[in-house]
Order: sequence, then structure tokens, then C-alpha cells
Amino acid sequence: MLMSKKALSLFVLLSLATTGVWAADTAADHGDSKLVKFQQAAIVSTNEAVANKLATDTNVPSTVVLSLPRTVELAYDNNHAVKEAKWAYQKAIHNVSAVAAAKNPTIGYSYDMSRGSSSGGGDFGGSSSMNSFKNGLQLKVPIYSGGSLEANIESARYDRESANAAVTQALQEAKLQAAQDYYTLIMDRNKIDINKQSVTDYEGHLTNVNQQYAVGIVAKSDVLSTQTNLANAQTTLVDSQNTANLAEATLNNIIGIPVNTTVETEDKELKYEAYPVTLEEAKAYALLHRAELIESTMAVKSAEQEVEAAKAGKLPSISATAGKNWSGTKMTGTENNNWSVGAGLTWSLWDGGQSNEKVKMAKDALEIAKEKNSAQIDSVMLDVRQAYLKMKSAEQTINSTKTAVASGMENYRIASLRYRAGVGTNLDVIDAETALVTARNNYVDALYNYNMAVAQLEQAMGIPLDIPVGKGASVVNSSNSISTLDNLVAASTQTAKSADTASAKTE
Repeated sequence: MLMSKKALSLFVLLSLATTGVWAADTAADHGDSKLVKFQQAAIVSTNEAVANKLATDTNVPSTVVLSLPRTVELAYDNNHAVKEAKWAYQKAIHNVSAVAAAKNPTIGYSYDMSRGSSSGGGDFGGSSSMNSFKNGLQLKVPIYSGGSLEANIESARYDRESANAAVTQALQEAKLQAAQDYYTLIMDRNKIDINKQSVTDYEGHLTNVNQQYAVGIVAKSDVLSTQTNLANAQTTLVDSQNTANLAEATLNNIIGIPVNTTVETEDKELKYEAYPVTLEEAKAYALLHRAELIESTMAVKSAEQEVEAAKAGKLPSISATAGKNWSGTKMTGTENNNWSVGAGLTWSLWDGGQSNEKVKMAKDALEIAKEKNSAQIDSVMLDVRQAYLKMKSAEQTINSTKTAVASGMENYRIASLRYRAGVGTNLDVIDAETALVTARNNYVDALYNYNMAVAQLEQAMGIPLDIPVGKGASVVNSSNSISTLDNLVAASTQTAKSADTASAKTE
């Protein structure tokens, strides 16, 4: 039960009172009065955040019904990593404007006042005091920066697009995590059903064993061994219930609702749906759409602009200025006035080699960015291959484990009938039940592994965010990614050959 707002307020007041004393005592031990201030401020802020969160949680119903698309939607809205990425993107957008603002004219105002004395001349000497007031306006217009401003702006724009790709990446990861937690909850609840059935089977078998023992048909050992296996099955059931409860809390956490909220899933069992995509199609689509590749490529482009900005340190900069100034002995300082218009050129002819070293550093950073980009391409290819092979492996396992379940059910039925008829042993029944439980768990695991592999493959390929989990095959099939990628490779190869030819002619 969620605490009431009155109880919540009391909790906050008590917390502030007790922790405030602790903070003061700790600070006193260190002899630092400033520590008291910061500790108390930190505690107050923390408790306010806790109070706000608990007050918000009271608005969430005690039970929610979730489908997989709804789970993903909630993850998009409430995932903290996604929110961080979005704020980072906003920061990158504002950074472009801040860097570009260096090309705009600037207007400044200054006001100075002073009082001084001067020695008088003549026969009587003496001295006099004088007040001086000056103020003025100045307009400065950058004309040429050697290309540094332009390069910095382009670099900031590439950083902005990298941050935008990072938002997509965070959303993709949130989508995968939501799918994983949703599938895990269904799997764990399916295993509860399996363990409940196992307990029911053992209870029925124990009744049969007790009846036969009562009439002297079987030994006491049959009763004891069956009771032991029943107790183990009951323990396993409790463990599976706890595991499902933890899975429910984990799902609630990822989608931003209170962890004690009861979740009912629209899907009661995991299903198998074929995913008709080839490995080559998956790899080609990933190379064209994976957000991480866009992010790392933008880092390369940004580093290229940093090289150009570093080179600009060797070039002159030109600016124009215009000013209007006033001065006088009164506070307004407007008795005298003048104006000025001019232009200035700044050129560092020799800075001790600093500009050359900065260019070298920028080129080194560019090579680092290129290596990271290449490593990211390799990583994407590995992600796709791993997810695809896991999907195919799980797909093959589904049929075999489904057959094993059917066989296990029949085997248990026969073993139970044989035992009742007096021609089978208790061990036969227990072994059959154990094998059946194993087969059922393996089947649920295979379905979970398959659905998770599909979700991982879609995340590795960069399937659009608005496509439901498991529905991306048609998008890949209709994208013609293989031919598109082949055309890009051919064009890139031709460009490289043309560049080599031009370089050879120059030499």
C-alpha cells in the first residue's frame, strides 16, 4: 500500500530533522562550518526529490495491463538514459548557435570615472582636483577568421547530428530492454505454471502411492521418495514465484512505474513467428541504418573540421570596428564626444611552433576517430551475426523441445498407469515427471531465446523505432539494402581510383 500524503509529509519532516543533526555532528567533528551548509542542502534536496517521486507514484493504479507495444512506449517516455540523450541533443543544438554567434557583430558599452589632482604652476604653486567621466559604444564586426569560425561551426553541427544519433541509439536500447523484461516476465510466469503442474502431478502420485502402501502393495521407500520429490517441487515453485515477482519489479522499473505495481500482460505465452531475413540482408541493412555508425561517422567529420580550425591558426583575422565615445567632468560624461571607424588585422607570424603542433594533434585526433569508426563497423557486423545465429539456433530448438514435451507427457502417463497396475516402479514415474518438467522448461526457454534473438537482431540492424518488436522483417525485405550498399561501395571505389589517378598525374 502506498503511503498517504500526510504520512509522506511526516516522513520528510522526520528525515530532515534526524539527518540534519547527523550532518551538523559530522561537520563539527571536522571543524568545518561550511560542511554543515552543504550537507544540509544535499539532504534537503534529496528528500525533496524522494517526496516528489513518492507523491507522483500515488497517481499510478495498483494494477496495469501491458502489451509489448505499450511497454515499449512507456520505456520511450520514462527511460532515464533516453532523457539524458535528449537533453544532450538539446545542448548540442544550442552549442551550434553559440559557436555560430561568433560570426555576428558585437556591441559593447563602457563607462569609466576617475578623480585626480595636478600640481599648479606659476608663482604661487598649489594643486587642483579634477573629475573625469568617460563612456562609449563600440561595434565590432568579424570579417575573416582564417576559416576557424566556419570550421568550428561545421564541427558543432556534426556533433549535433552525432548527439541526435545517440538519442536514437538510447531509444533502441530502451526498446530492447523493454522487450527483454516483458518476455522475461511471461517466461517466468509460464515456469510457475510448469512447477504448479509438477506439484499437482506429485500430489496425485503420492495419493496413489499411499493407497498402494496401505494395502501392502508397495514399500515405505516409495512413499518417502515421493514425499521428498513433492517437497522439492514445492520449493522450486516458491523459487519460481519469487523470480517472477522480481521480473515484474524489474519491468516496472524500466518503464517508470512503481515497482510494487501488479502487471498483467496481454500475452500469456511466448509465441513463434518466422522471421524471413537472410544474414546478408541483415548485415546490409545494419550498415545503412545503425545509429551507432552515424554517431561514429559524425565524430570523424567533426574531427576533420577540427583539423581545419587548427590550420586557421596560421592565417590572419580581420575585423571592422565603429565607435562613439563621450567624456567630460560631469557624471554624465557627455561634454565632449567623438566617433571612430576602423579595421584591424591580426596575424601571428610565428608563435613558436604552437600552431603546427595543434594541427598535428588535430590530425592525430582525426585518425583516432577513424579507427573508432572502423571498430564500430566491425562491432555492428559482429552484433548482427551473433543475434542472427542465436535466432536460427533457437528456431531449430523450438520444434525439438515441443516434440520432447509431447513425448514426455505420454511417457509420464504410461509410467503412472503402469505403476497403478503394479507392473511399473516408483522410480519410473519420478524419472518421467523429471523429464517432463525439463522438457517443458526447455520449450519455454527456446521460445524466450528465439523472441529475444529477434529483438536483439532488430536492435543490431537499427529497425525504425515505430516498428513493433518482431515485425521488422518486411521492412528489411523491402529496403533493397544489399543493392544499395553494393552501389555505394562501387561509387566509393570509383572515387578512390579517380583520386589515385589525379595524385599520380600531379606527381
